[in-house]
Parts: sequence; structure tokens; C-alpha cells
Amino acid sequence: MADLDDIDVGDEPVSVGSMVVPAGIADTQIEKHYQTGRLRVVQEKNDIFLTHVLSFIGVGGKDRVWSNIRPEYQRRLRWDNKKKSQLIESFIMNVPVPPIFLYEKNLGEFEVMDGQQRLNAIASFYEGDFALQGLKVWQALNGKRYSQLPPLIRRGLDRAKISAITLTSDNTSTPSDSIDLRAQVFDRLNTGGERLNPQELRNALYSGSFNDLVIDLSRLPKFTTAWEIPEYASNVLADGSLAEALEKNNLFKRMTDVEIVVRFFAFKDKDSISGSVRGMLDDVTKRNRYASENELAKLREDFEVALDMCVEVFGDDVFRLPPQGAAGRPKLSRPLFDAEMVGMYLHRERKDEIFSRSDRLKTEILGLATDGAESYELMVGRANTASSIKDRIEAVSEAIVRVLDGNA
Repeated sequence: MADLDDIDVGDEPVSVGSMVVPAGIADTQIEKHYQTGRLRVVQEKNDIFLTHVLSFIGVGGKDRVWSNIRPEYQRRLRWDNKKKSQLIESFIMNVPVPPIFLYEKNLGEFEVMDGQQRLNAIASFYEGDFALQGLKVWQALNGKRYSQLPPLIRRGLDRAKISAITLTSDNTSTPSDSIDLRAQVFDRLNTGGERLNPQELRNALYSGSFNDLVIDLSRLPKFTTAWEIPEYASNVLADGSLAEALEKNNLFKRMTDVEIVVRFFAFKDKDSISGSVRGMLDDVTKRNRYASENELAKLREDFEVALDMCVEVFGDDVFRLPPQGAAGRPKLSRPLFDAEMVGMYLHRERKDEIFSRSDRLKTEILGLATDGAESYELMVGRANTASSIKDRIEAVSEAIVRVLDGNA
């Protein structure tokens, strides 16, 4: 398996729009902002029996009350059966469990903002999907499924409760306030000690037709093969769960595969390359959230054409930096992906010419990313800025023109 670059796009704070109280203002201005600029949030707390959780999330064919209980929302499910078992043991022991957070989008319509893993664990245990394991206190229950628990334990578990805190913006709040509220909650809450990363946050805040598209594109066989991700269709089991090979893939489980797809759409138009990387990825997701069917079809075509061209030209070396030294290993590179994909996209009208000169093109472009080349630092992404992204794309684009025009 090839190594992956260590480019980090997740260290920037979440965008908070009009919520920012700038430094250096007078106390009177601070107080005014406190009075008028805070998010207007209504909170309601309820304790819910575990058996009622099943009906709220639509287990057993019931209508779903709480939406977004899917692996594509927030983060892909990553709790193993041991961690799920520890949660069930906490309920049996009557140990306090962190509350789940809901957001009421419309009257009677709720999103699960935080708690997906806990809700999935509860539902899976009641459905008999796993046996308890790794319990430290109730060791006698290891190996037992819900139906195998002693009757008294089952009744006690059925009467256990989990707290649900429902948040909603009041009637005077604007849609942008709603986004700010959700962004701040997502950014500050932890689930199992793991914070949502930027792509998980994007999926949670901007779910819609574009989000569905980029998830679908991340499952294309040519894409998963290039990034050494197990093929999605072959790793979905009969019960809808995912095979271990896919669940444990580092790119898949943190939705990095989806973020890589988003990068293409963020960078394919030169005029949109401005500001921070995270900001650009956020903006393109937000901007296309409710794209029309025709717009989505065009976006899909753009990506698939660029991907097909890259695979045709670079073969097994697609999106990989040349190894450094005799003992080096090829390294999968997001910056090189950006440059190769957008470079090919910009010259898609010359696709036949590109295919006829694929060997020369491959040599020319990978030469830019070879250790010791003048352009090496640029191509490996040492500078992760808007200007460096433009320069990388331009370098590949110019290499394509040189080869096609016979100047290389």
C-alpha cells in the first residue's frame, strides 16, 4: 500500500460568520453584541427510554422521527463491538451517559447533531447484531446478545434512559443563524473523544444533492482503485453493514475520500481559488448544496472525464509522487491529485491528443514532482495556499501544452 501525503487542511477554526466579536472594541460595543448578536437558541431536555429510541430512529420498519442516522452523516460508523458493549454496560450499571443533541429543523423534524454512534450501538444491540464483549464489571454477560440476557437484566435495560437535548433557533433567527448554531455545536461537542473533522462537519451542515454526488463519486471503481480503498459495492454485506476491510480503511472511515473529491470541484475554476483550503472546500459545498439535476449531471461529467483521463495517462502511478531514492515508495498525494485532475479537465477538448501522447505526458508531469526538480517543493504541497494551488495546476497545464504542441 502506498503512503499518503501528510497535508493537513483541518487545523483552521470553523467559520462562524457574523458571530465573531472582533478584538480591540470598547466594552460598550462588547455589551451591545452580547445583547443583540448572540445566537437565539431554545433548549429542551427530555429523558428517553432506550426502547423508544428504536422507534425514533426507524428501527423495525417504523417511520423515522430523528433523521440522519446514516453512516454518511457526521462520520462513518467507527465504534467496534467492544465499544458498543461498554455503552450497554453503562446503561446496565446506571452510569450516566452523555446526552445526545438534536436540532429541530422544522416543527417535529429533528436532526441528530451529536450521538449517532450511541444511537447506532443501542439499536444494534436490541436488534441482536452483536454479543457483549470486553465487559470489565459485568463479566458474566460477555458473549450474550439482548435476547440471551436474564429477564430481570432485560427489563432493567428497557427502563434505562438516555437524555436528549433539543436545540432550535427561535422565530426571530435567520437561516444563517441556524447554520452558525449548528456549526458551533458540531465544533464544540465531542463524541467518544473524537471531534468531527472538517469533511464530517461539512456533511453534517450542508447535506443535500451535492453532498450525495461527491459521496457517490468517491465510490467510483477507478477512484477507489487509485486511492487503494476497497471497492464499496463489493464490501457491503447482505444486512447493509460494511466489511471490515472498508470500515478500517483510513481514507474511508474519516471521509477523506469524499474530501478529495470535493477538492476537484473547489479548484477546477481558477477564479474560485482564494483564501484558505478549508474555506474553499466549505464554500463549494455550500454553493452547490441544492444544485439542479442538470447542474449535478454536468459536475459529475466534469469529474468523471478528468478521472478517466488521469487514469489513462498515469496508469498505476496516478496521483502518486515518484519514490525518493532506490528504496523509496510511491506516495499518494492530494496536491498532485489537484494538479493532475484540474490540468486534465482544462484540456479535456484535446483528450484524443493527450491519449496519443500519454507516455510523454506522464514522464513530463511526474518529472515536475521528482525529488531534486526545481518544482518539487511546489508539487508535493509544502505550501498549502491558494497561490501554490494555482501554481501547481498551472505547472501541469503548461506541461500538457508543451507536449501536445511538440515543445517538450
